[in-house]
Amino acid sequence: MTKSITFLTLCLLCFNFIFAQNYDSQFSKPIVTEEGKFTYYELAPIKTSVGELIFLDRNLGALSSDINSTDSWGDLYQWGRATDGHEKRNSDTTLVLANNFNVEHGKFIVDEKKSNDWMINSDDELWQTEDGLTNPCPCGYRVPTAEEWRSLLSLGFEVKITEDGYYYLSIADGQLLLPAAGLRNAYTGHFIHIGTRGYYWATNTIATGTSSCIDFNRDDLIPNITTYGFRAFGRSVRCVKD
Repeated sequence: MTKSITFLTLCLLCFNFIFAQNYDSQFSKPIVTEEGKFTYYELAPIKTSVGELIFLDRNLGALSSDINSTDSWGDLYQWGRATDGHEKRNSDTTLVLANNFNVEHGKFIVDEKKSNDWMINSDDELWQTEDGLTNPCPCGYRVPTAEEWRSLLSLGFEVKITEDGYYYLSIADGQLLLPAAGLRNAYTGHFIHIGTRGYYWATNTIATGTSSCIDFNRDDLIPNITTYGFRAFGRSVRCVKD
């Protein structure tokens, strides 16, 4: 399948989703995706140095926006992959790297040889803008950029803990809450740091097999934009629009 055909498919999906969005000034209308399996709402706009950013109220694949619930953790995506099932926490694994972005299965690709990517040849075009190839976000939304994450952190942040002992990041006096949903290890397919560390993708590409991300943990209590994140690792996605 060519990239042009895939882009047409994404546009058709976008057309179907847009009627479910129907936003209003109070951001009270739900955004329903994946054939009604998940419902998201818009948060109020957050004013930053790069403009107003409107986030969804929960991670992709999360059943709840309640930061006290493990249902807020959601899915863990390999950078650049579409919502194809690999992101689910109960997805199977495979040691076979993909030939291109059009993966024909929903398995999490384990990078056993540590090439840092789930593809044989890296593709930097994926996830760029809301019209980007394989964009996992609902129509009109996209994965944030590294610059947007930095602008949010400049508004102030604090790593907090829930009553059940799970950590989360509070940004701009609670305007955006990010649960420590953990990480899926690219080299084994195992889950690590669940409830204690948070890892969130940005769209920016750094070098072959690496892209920007934000991370935070209970020990350092300092969130930061990492220099790079290996694309084969499974990290959380919080969608935004401007």
